Amino acid sequence: MRKNNGFVLNHTIGIWFLFVMGSFLFIALNYRYYYCFLEQYMMFQTTSGYLHARLTEPGGMNEYVAEFLTLYMGNPYGAASVVALLLGGVSAGFYAFLKACRLRVPMVLALIPVYLFWLSPQESIAPLTMMCLAFSFAWLYTRIRQAWPRYGVGIVLLSLSYFLFAPANLPLALAIASYELRLGKGNARWIVAALSVAWALLLPLIAMRTLYVLPMREAYLSKYMCHPEYPVPSFFGWWGGLFVMVALISLYMGERRVFRKEWLRTACSYALLLVAMGYAFLYRKDPMEQAYRYDFYARDGKWEAIVEHAREHQVRDKDALIYLNLALSHTDRFTSDLLRFQQIGEEGFVPHDPRSRLGLIEASEMAWQVGQVNAVQRFAFVGVLSSQRCVQPRLMKRLVETYLVTGEYRAAEKYIKILEANPRYREWASAQRPLLDSATCAATDWVKAKRATLPLTDNPFDLTLTFPNALAYLIDDHPDNRAAFDYAMGYLLLQKDLMTFMHYMELTRDRGGTFPKLYQEAICLFFSAVRPDPEEYRTYGIDPAVHERFLRFLKAAGSMPQAILKEQYGDTYYYYAQFMQGTKR
Repeated sequence: MRKNNGFVLNHTIGIWFLFVMGSFLFIALNYRYYYCFLEQYMMFQTTSGYLHARLTEPGGMNEYVAEFLTLYMGNPYGAASVVALLLGGVSAGFYAFLKACRLRVPMVLALIPVYLFWLSPQESIAPLTMMCLAFSFAWLYTRIRQAWPRYGVGIVLLSLSYFLFAPANLPLALAIASYELRLGKGNARWIVAALSVAWALLLPLIAMRTLYVLPMREAYLSKYMCHPEYPVPSFFGWWGGLFVMVALISLYMGERRVFRKEWLRTACSYALLLVAMGYAFLYRKDPMEQAYRYDFYARDGKWEAIVEHAREHQVRDKDALIYLNLALSHTDRFTSDLLRFQQIGEEGFVPHDPRSRLGLIEASEMAWQVGQVNAVQRFAFVGVLSSQRCVQPRLMKRLVETYLVTGEYRAAEKYIKILEANPRYREWASAQRPLLDSATCAATDWVKAKRATLPLTDNPFDLTLTFPNALAYLIDDHPDNRAAFDYAMGYLLLQKDLMTFMHYMELTRDRGGTFPKLYQEAICLFFSAVRPDPEEYRTYGIDPAVHERFLRFLKAAGSMPQAILKEQYGDTYYYYAQFMQGTKR
């Protein structure tokens, strides 16, 4: 008997360990950048005032713990580790509770509700920390053998779980009721079970009438389980239902066994777990993985990594393309490599009317690159205010930078103080504090570079709604604003608007400027197809190599198959103008 129990225990631990390691690999391979992106929407702070604020709201301590754990999610594999350990904690707690209820349940059955997190990853780890606490309290309740002390501890645990980790009181109440109905004695077990559930349901109503001013939804679920302005995700209903279903199945099975031999039951458990994990690995991919990856690279200034990844894997969605074009601009390859990648026009440069979290970040990054600082402030401020917790440290960093550029030092200091209270952003914020001195700030290179491109005239256009007209004002104020100029010219070329493009080329020529290869190719095409004027053409100083290649293309275009033309000339503007469909205005 002992040998058999040891066999079962060892394989129970083995199945659990396999699931935890599988969870780590699943998140690391498919969703690590998703959680790195979400990390910037939770902001743990070390101040006593922050702790006090969390203690004075239902579920506040659960959020406090969740935000602390997100400090380790800035690294992709740190995010995978945190999520995997929390999934392991929930599954181990649920299994320990079922065993405390004297239910002979296989470990693989207890993993079913937790596996739902694989199929539907949530944007916050707060549900996982809440369930870990609920099962920890449930296990503690089952350790008390004497009835009346156990009942008293149960009421205390239910109250604490609500005020500190709401809505942990709801699963805890169901766990207490289940335990009492399973192992309690006499009529008292029915009374205790009913009172536990009633107290868990009434406590939020009592609290919202006496201690808090809250809407009903926040009183029961707290405001941290999901965004308060969005419908409650169906995930929570399915999740709770699965925990109840597994408990009922375990109760129904009792001493029944599908297979008599222990080794066969164990083999089936491993096989079922491996099939479920294999399905998730193969079919549960993050559709925005590339966009979140590029966002992660951009946050750390790894623009070269974005370009290299896009060269190897191409670009799969609009958000990733925006980051790629930003990376080309940052690395001074916008004009040389723009047509090496599939372009979609305006929305590949800047999101149209950004309202999503990722769109606001992209718009602020693009506005910062072209020097429209006021637009940067607006996008960053809206991104901070519209987030679930009204914090967004990454955009707060951008607000600090914009306020330093515009000389609003008191506003910059406010956000520096907030960021200094966060261990992850403290070092960066402290490094900005010397710039609150106006003389030091004015002598800083990056501040001088941004101030040199500040608009001189009022710009009535929204950068995201009237692209590229908004850029025209920036170019008129500062013709040497290379980023804004290249973005505007790139848009005109994708639109095949050569007449407007040549207007700016004439201005550049008259100022004695030079033309990159992409612009030279467009000029060649213009004077060949629109305005054949050899004398004026020579005034643009086109590189003979560019001119000769264009002539070779003209000779080959009528006789050579398009596939070969693309291989030889696919990176040129005249190939794009001839064979690629222009983008919509």
